Order: sequence, then C-alpha cells, then structure tokens
Amino acid sequence: MHLAESGEQYRCVKESRLIRMLIARLSTSIRSVSLRSNETNSRRLRRPALSIIGIVLAMVAGGSVRQVYSQGFSIQSGSDPSVVGAGTFVSFEGKFRIALPQNHHGFGPLSIPTPVGPAKGDFFRWTMKEGSFFAGYVDAPQSLDEPETNRKLFAGIRDALQTLVASKNGKLSGDRKIDFEKYPALELKSEFSDRITWQRFYVISHRLYQVMVVLKPEQRDYEAVVVKVLDSFKLLSDSEVAAALKARKAEAEPSPLPQEPVVARVSSDAEDNGFHGRVKTVFEEDEDLSGSWSVQGRKPNSMEYYNERGYLTKREFYDYKGNLNDITVYGYLDNARVSLSKTIEHEYNPPSVMIAAPPGAARPKSDSRYTNKFTFQYDNQKRLVEKIWFMNNGELWLKYVYKYAGNQREELVYSADGSLNQR
Repeated sequence: MHLAESGEQYRCVKESRLIRMLIARLSTSIRSVSLRSNETNSRRLRRPALSIIGIVLAMVAGGSVRQVYSQGFSIQSGSDPSVVGAGTFVSFEGKFRIALPQNHHGFGPLSIPTPVGPAKGDFFRWTMKEGSFFAGYVDAPQSLDEPETNRKLFAGIRDALQTLVASKNGKLSGDRKIDFEKYPALELKSEFSDRITWQRFYVISHRLYQVMVVLKPEQRDYEAVVVKVLDSFKLLSDSEVAAALKARKAEAEPSPLPQEPVVARVSSDAEDNGFHGRVKTVFEEDEDLSGSWSVQGRKPNSMEYYNERGYLTKREFYDYKGNLNDITVYGYLDNARVSLSKTIEHEYNPPSVMIAAPPGAARPKSDSRYTNKFTFQYDNQKRLVEKIWFMNNGELWLKYVYKYAGNQREELVYSADGSLNQR
C-alpha cells in the first residue's frame, strides 16, 4: 500500500480484486480525496501486422475471436430489417459512423495477441435483409501506417485471404487499393459457393478498421445497395467525439434533489464511508494488473461529490472502458433520503430489457421523482451496520450489511429474496 499526499489531495494505491461486469479481475484501485479548506482526512484505504490478420480472417471464416472480460451480445428478430432508411450507426468509442441501424446490432470485444502486446478492440454485427454486415477495429501496440509496415500488413492480409479462399474452393475476385481520405485502404472481394464477401481495411495510425458484408446467393441482387453502405463508412474527428460526449453528459444529468430539510442520522455519508474531515470530492480509478481486461491502463471508476455536512450530492460511475455510464444525485423527499439516477447508453451496451409483470399481478405504483430510497441502521458505536435500498415503487431492492472486526469492515450485499448477492 502506498499513500502519497499532494496539496489538499490524498492518493492511495491498493492491489485488490474487484468484481466488475460480474467477473473478478486483479486490479489496482487509486482513490483521490479532495478536502475542504486545509483540514486533513484520516482515512487510509486499505510481429504485430500478421497477428492482427487473425481478427479479420476469423470473421470471414466464421470462426470466433477470444472475448476478454466484457459482455458481448447479439440481436435477433423475426424478420431482418432493410438497410434502406435504417439511419446511421455511430461509435464514439470506435470514432466512426456507417449507414446501419444504431440499435439493431450485436457486439463483442476482441483481443489479438502479438509479440509486442495484445491488440484489442470491438466489433459490431448487423443481420439485415440485404446481407450481414460487420464493422470492427483493433488497436495495435505500435503504429501501422508507416509505408513499409502498411505494405506488409496489406500483403499479409491478401495472402492469408487467398489461402483461405483456396481452401474453400472459392476465388478472390476483387483486389484494389481504394481512396479513403488520406489513409491507406484496401478492398478485397471473395466468392464462395454459399456466399460473397466484400472486405475493406483502413489503417489509421495504430488502429486497423475492417468493414465487411456477406451476401448469400439469394441476396446477390442487393450488391449495389450494400456497396453504398460500405461507402458510407466515415471517421469521426476528436472534436466531434468530444462535443458529442459532452452533450450526452449534459443530457444525462439528473435534476438536483432538495437538500432540505435534512433527515437526521447518526453519521453522514462521508463518515459512513470512513472519511473524517470536510471532504469535498472522492475520485477512484482502476488499473488492471493481470493483463486480462479488455481495456488496459488506468481508468476512472467513480467520482463522488459531498456537501459541507458530509452528505453525498452526486456520484458519477464509469464503465469498464472508463466512459461515464451513470449519474446519480442525492437529496431528500417526504422526510426520506433518496436518489435519482440516469444512465448514458453507449453503442456497446446491450439493449434494455423490460420485464413484464405476471398476468393478473397488480403493478406497484412508482414515484418518478426519485429512483431509490434509503434507510440506515447504526450500532452503539455509531457505526453503520445496515443500509437498505428501496425502489421507487416501495419494493425492497438490496440490503447492505456491515460487520466489523478491529479496524476492518466486511460488506455483505443481499438481494430482495434474501440471497447473498456480493461480498
């Protein structure tokens, strides 16, 4: 454990096992605590080109690419929609857009091992009336757009595809360099007895993009349509991405909840969390030490904001990619401690699932003013021993139970049915 002090901030680094996305992964958690005034806080927190071909050829061959510690998903429907009038898919993480539906797609993370480190990224897949589309990317540990590196990259992709085509009794019917802004790009067309594929590859610095469509024999009449979809692939600038993410955050910011009258408690949120002194903000980051996460490097995990009384006013949560995922504000309504949350949907999030009530069951009335309500219990040493979360329809959602042994605290989380959810 390492503790470093800088001005009014304390930063603590600890090695721990965190459960995120329901998968335990070794990580480092870094917490930065900003203090009000000059008061102190006493809390102490306990060859790359050829390797990348694996991603592009695995998709053509119908093989699978290893998914690493991130939840993929697929979308199925009774009838496949048309690309005509389907709108535009935008990936701020991938920094691209293409004329395909924003919501009707599958997703999966990708990881390709290389001698200089893993190349990782994402892929998106659409099953449409006119064909099956794929758009994906991986980031290599080094730049790929140097002329010689790029030449070897495209030559390796071409040779590997020719080998695949020959093994399937197919033919490589198209091979040409294409203009794509100022970046190197390659288009390959291959034909098999049961399908036709178009693949386009774009190299932008250390990133390799692939856009592909697969047509069955009965979809050949749609060739002109699907080529237009491939032509619609465009990159997003850093400024476009930054502006869009800023707008998303502003849109997702919940309206502030009343901070008065305060519901009396034995201790404040800051004290319940082990802080002493007038804490203003608490920022926590995660970093993988095992090398197994789909996104490497230090990433934000949460940001907490406290008022002068030590009560939470807002908490921001970040997902496994380090992108803002949820904003929750806290306050008081009807003499109760409550919170209101809004979620930021990203293109790699699975679609929302609505759970219908059983037939004939009465649906509890919800209070749209808040998301959750909380109750607290303390022991005779003024330590938090129980925190219960209720949904805005009055139903129990989660129960947090805290047990103490010396200066250690154990947290147990129980679901509404009483089963242990997390510890």
